[in-house]
Amino acid sequence: MMSDSAIISFIENFPVSASLKEADTGKYIVNNPYNSMQFGVQNPKDLAGLTIKDLKFRQPEWGAQYATMIEKLDFRAREMKSHVLGRHQFLDDNGAAQLEEMVKFPVLGSRRNILGIVTYRHDLTPTLPPSNLYKLHRKFYGATNAIKRVLICLEIDRCFAAAPTDAQFRVLLLKIERFTNKEIAKFIGISDRTVECHLDALRHKVIDGNLPRVLSLVKWNTVCASDSTPC
Repeated sequence: MMSDSAIISFIENFPVSASLKEADTGKYIVNNPYNSMQFGVQNPKDLAGLTIKDLKFRQPEWGAQYATMIEKLDFRAREMKSHVLGRHQFLDDNGAAQLEEMVKFPVLGSRRNILGIVTYRHDLTPTLPPSNLYKLHRKFYGATNAIKRVLICLEIDRCFAAAPTDAQFRVLLLKIERFTNKEIAKFIGISDRTVECHLDALRHKVIDGNLPRVLSLVKWNTVCASDSTPC
């Protein structure tokens, strides 16, 4: 069994977002900088004594739903006295949309009484194919804002003289993922001709008209590509 000081050191030095909460109240005991910064809190110690519902979220309505999901995950870890895993969509204090994988496990005393709940979190967003990255952003933003943010994420925002429309962007993202025109037409539910029209419009919006070059510039992690479904 780890000592209290060992647990605190473990949390503070963990390489991803991590925290320790009181099991009964859900109040934070200790956090590392990765955890506090995602909520826009500079000093991790400022979270001590607060619960997830005390935090201010960029989108309050979504934040309330998110806090409820986290409390349910805490409850499961406490009731099962075992680790639990959850995946959630998350919007950090800077407005970045993320897909997080969260692991919670109880800290047990000598009599298997629960002393606290440890949480650590991984950001899975870099593993998402571009089309799924766009779907994630659309959960939080309208099409115009989501397109702008995803273009920046893919580092091709400077390649466009004008922003693509939603329909054009969906085609672009699937081309980045190396789907054929026929496959794209089937996935989206449009004709082959419509796909070609969207690609032609995209060429006119690319600064030098070289759409293949833009497609080649995108770097994305293919780890989860085989498990993802195009939009």
